[in-house]
Amino acid sequence: MESNNDYIIVQTVRGFLGEPKNEHEALSKKQWQFNCPSPKCRHDIDKFNLEYNAEKHLFKCWKCDYRGFVYQLAQDYGSAVDLQRIQAILPPDKVESLRSQSVNKPKVDHHLVTCKLPEGYYPLGTNRNTPLYKLAWDYLVHKRKVSPSFIDKYEIGYTETGPRRFRIIIPSKNVLGRINYYEARSYIEGPKVIPYIKPPGEEVHKNDIIFNEYFINWDLPVFLVEGVFDMFRLPNAIPVLGKEISDLLTNELVKHNCTVIICFDPDAIDKTVETYTKLSSLGLNVFFIDLRSYDKDISKIYEDYGKEEVVKAVRNIKRLDLSMQISKNLKD
Repeated sequence: MESNNDYIIVQTVRGFLGEPKNEHEALSKKQWQFNCPSPKCRHDIDKFNLEYNAEKHLFKCWKCDYRGFVYQLAQDYGSAVDLQRIQAILPPDKVESLRSQSVNKPKVDHHLVTCKLPEGYYPLGTNRNTPLYKLAWDYLVHKRKVSPSFIDKYEIGYTETGPRRFRIIIPSKNVLGRINYYEARSYIEGPKVIPYIKPPGEEVHKNDIIFNEYFINWDLPVFLVEGVFDMFRLPNAIPVLGKEISDLLTNELVKHNCTVIICFDPDAIDKTVETYTKLSSLGLNVFFIDLRSYDKDISKIYEDYGKEEVVKAVRNIKRLDLSMQISKNLKD
C-alpha cells in the first residue's frame, strides 16, 4: 500500500511537471527524474535535472538547486487539487516525521555547550568610572542606542584588557541560563580595527549554539536576524550570526513548528530567498521583512530614526510567492 501511495504522488507530480525520464519498474522505483520547471531550467529539453525521491518525498534540481519537500513542488507548480491529493496521502502527523528526518541532526547536544566570558570582562551595568568605561558606555548607549535595561537584561559587558580588550561583550545563554557564546564588538573605531571577534573555535562554534535561546519563546513567532544588535530591535529574535542558518536552528524551528519572520539586511536578498525556501519546504509558516526601501539593516534604522520607524518597517511583512520567477524579481 505504501508503494502504491508513493506512486500516486509521483503520478500527481507527473501531471504538472510532465513525463519523467522513464517508468521502468514504476511501482518499486524510488528515484524519479523530471524536467525542472524553474526559470533557470524550464527551457532545457529532456535534461531531467530534477530528481524526486518517492520514499523521502524530497526533490532537488542538480542544476539550479531548487529543492524541498513535495508540498513545495505542488504549491509552486501544481494546482490546488494536486496539493490536496498529496496532503490526503501525507497527513500532518506523517509529514512531521518526514520533515524531522530531512533535517540534519546536530552533532552535539547544544544544551551541554558552555563558554567562558573573555578575560577582562566587566558588566557595563556597574559604573567603573574609567575613561574606557565611559567610551564603551557612550558607544553602546548613545551610538548604538541600546537601553540600560537591555544592558542589565542581557548582562552586556566590556573589556579594557586581555586578548579581547576594547570590546563590548554580548553574552549568549542557553535554555538553562548558562553562558554558551558571546560576541565581542570593538567600541573603538578605526580602519584597521576588526569589528567582531568570536570565541576561540576550539572552545565553541556558532553553529553549535542558538544565540540567547534562554530568552526565546518558541510558541511565539520567531524573528531571524543577522547580527546581535538587530536582536535588540525586534521581539523574540534570534541572530544567526551571519547569513547562513545552522542545521541546529533549523531543527529547533521545525521541532517547535514555529512561525518564522526573516529580517536580514537589504543586501542579503539572495540569502533571504534561500532561507525562506529552505524553511518553507520543511512545512513552516514563513514571512520576511523587506528592508530594501530603507537600504539599512533593522539596527541602523533604529539608530538613525528610532522605534517608530522600526515599527513601520516591521509592518512591511511579506510572503514570498516561490514560483521562482517572483524570487528572481526580488533579486533584481
